Amino acid sequence: MRNSLLIILFFSVFVFSCSKEKETTTDLGYSYAGLELGKYVVYDVDSIFYDDFTSSSDTTIFKLKEIVAESYIDLEGEEAFVIHRYKKYHDTLSWVLTDVWNAKRTNTNYQKVEENIRFVKLVFPVRQNSQWNGNSMNNNISQTYQYTVVDNSETVGITALNDVLTVTQDDDQTNLIHPVLYEEKFAKGIGMVYKRSMDLERNNLSSPWRGLDVTYTLSSYGN
Repeated sequence: MRNSLLIILFFSVFVFSCSKEKETTTDLGYSYAGLELGKYVVYDVDSIFYDDFTSSSDTTIFKLKEIVAESYIDLEGEEAFVIHRYKKYHDTLSWVLTDVWNAKRTNTNYQKVEENIRFVKLVFPVRQNSQWNGNSMNNNISQTYQYTVVDNSETVGITALNDVLTVTQDDDQTNLIHPVLYEEKFAKGIGMVYKRSMDLERNNLSSPWRGLDVTYTLSSYGN
């Protein structure tokens, strides 16, 4: 009887230890945020503005660099980071500081403040088809974000990447009057590597477009 109890006790401890080890080694997807001091990402940006008044479009091409410049403790007592954003219109020109944003990663999400608006960019753990309200921390109307692709091998620009996820924020490209696509892609250890913001509109099928179509594509990254 005593031996049986010892065997049961040993087995219980073994199972508990295995479950704890599995829990602590589970990848929750934190590295998709790419939020580490000194990290930078450079994007090639194509911005197309459609003017229905002149029935024309204007394309602007430039490079944009985001650097995780410094860290601090925010009002919630959590570590947050300052992100410096630089722009230049030609490789021979110098970078010009254009914006200072901030971001942080908690145990449950990745938040980024863009133009003083806080968005929930990612939630953890990263799971296929998980949904959340990306505007839950701002005053904008509710917006459903969803992981539509997770841990995918993908070439972004000219860079082959492993473990890329896609966050679809809005997708109604079949609408012939008001097509919309908002999506972002993140790669482990890098952060955002691609972004498409397309929001066009016209009065009818024969009318000219108005609106914007902006694409960020990874150019380079590092520490």
